[in-house]
Amino acid sequence: MLDVRHLRILAAVAESGSMTRAAARLSYTASAVSQQMATLERQLGTPLFVRHARGVRLTEAGRLLCRHAEQVEEQLRRAEQEVKDLIELRTGRLRLGAFVSAASRLIPDAITEFRRRHPEITLSLDILDPLMAIEAVTARRLDLAVVFDYPPDPVLDFGDLEQEPLLDDPVLVALPPGHARSDADLVSVRELAAEPWIRDCSPDPMCRDMLDRFCREGGFTPTIAFEADNYLTIGRLVQAGVAVALVPGLAVDQLPDDVPLRPLAPTVTRRVCAVSRPEAAPTVARMIEVLREVAEVPRVSVRAS
Repeated sequence: MLDVRHLRILAAVAESGSMTRAAARLSYTASAVSQQMATLERQLGTPLFVRHARGVRLTEAGRLLCRHAEQVEEQLRRAEQEVKDLIELRTGRLRLGAFVSAASRLIPDAITEFRRRHPEITLSLDILDPLMAIEAVTARRLDLAVVFDYPPDPVLDFGDLEQEPLLDDPVLVALPPGHARSDADLVSVRELAAEPWIRDCSPDPMCRDMLDRFCREGGFTPTIAFEADNYLTIGRLVQAGVAVALVPGLAVDQLPDDVPLRPLAPTVTRRVCAVSRPEAAPTVARMIEVLREVAEVPRVSVRAS
């Protein structure tokens, strides 16, 4: 493997036409330059210079290698600049992933603010459930993902990924307008044992399992009257008075305004966090800063009849 230092000395000798002048230009001694070029010639097994009274000129092999040396030097300058640009967020891309309700409530504001601060960075977004998002970050298909889990009994395996907590998203119960518990400070899980339920049947298994986990703590199995894969439909069904449903705080904006939303006892919370690889690019750290700021804005709206 050729030494880049040798190539730089070769280019300086070729440009100056003299090892002495090249040495002065590079702040080397003339003997050091001569020794380095002799080493390069031995490595390649061919002369690179023709010596004459006024200095040196390149052989055909020397001219060929010098052209490559110039290209290598240009590539190194370009690489150095690109790294500086990346560190200073003047270039690059950031591939984001998020679950549905985070993508509708957190991510748009985060993207808007990030683009204001770093307009040169290209952003993309994939909507994925937390399990798939963690897999995508681990496999390097995504740089950063916003996911959720349920403390104190988490489901996700983060492996070696780094986690940055963003917010605790309370899960509320959506009740039909005029429901007997629609003005209650807290609604106990046991008070809902006889209610018909709407189950989230979206592809995300964690959302599907949320209702079962909640009802299990109350000692009963929920009666599933309907299933829906989005909170717009769930909200309209609750509004129609046909059943009750669990709704995370990040999704309450998708429900009709007249649907009461009450806190639960015991409390059910989703822990929302950003996950990334340990060696992530500077753009990831900057986006996490923005996400933390966006997550601090109050969003949950507890509503009574």
